[in-house]
Amino acid sequence: MSGHPVRSHLAAILLLIPATNTFSASISFDYAEATFASGTINRDETPGEIEGNGIGFALSLGFNPHYAIALSVLATTFGTFQYQPVDTIKTSRLGLTAHTEVAQATEVFGNASLLKAEITSTSAGVSASDSDIGYSLNVGIRHFLSQSFELELGISHFYAFDYPANTFNSEIRYYVRKRLSLGLAYKTGDNKDALLINARMSF
Repeated sequence: MSGHPVRSHLAAILLLIPATNTFSASISFDYAEATFASGTINRDETPGEIEGNGIGFALSLGFNPHYAIALSVLATTFGTFQYQPVDTIKTSRLGLTAHTEVAQATEVFGNASLLKAEITSTSAGVSASDSDIGYSLNVGIRHFLSQSFELELGISHFYAFDYPANTFNSEIRYYVRKRLSLGLAYKTGDNKDALLINARMSF
């Protein structure tokens, strides 16, 4: 790929644990979550594929029935096909989420965030760092399939280092308790794929 793998915008989620209680489905935009991400970037030049793993944290706090402040940080380290660390990417986002119910147990949402992307590259034992200010835009839908399972679908647009990227996001979330959920997300787009696992505590 040309430039840095900052185009690999990674984010969310699932572990399956039997629920021991039931509750009324209620979509929340007030939560804190921790994420593990594993991604692959397919490139035209050598090496043709690089893989990376990362960890992240996200916080969403509602201040109105239809709006929430969203903060997230994700740090990912990539390697060559020889599994040697090459680049570390950290993205920090701060933005606004708007959401509204369109049907029972179904909400649509949109998010606009300012982001800071930081890259540390290593070549021949020499490290170099760079950073840029960009933005991300997301739209999607969240729907409870049942009292314990939630499905989320969305599209996101990312721009940093003069590189635009579009990603399709799909996520299944399982509620272990009313406020505790675990999930699995798959993201794909612009020659990249990512699988994310997380745990979320809703408020």
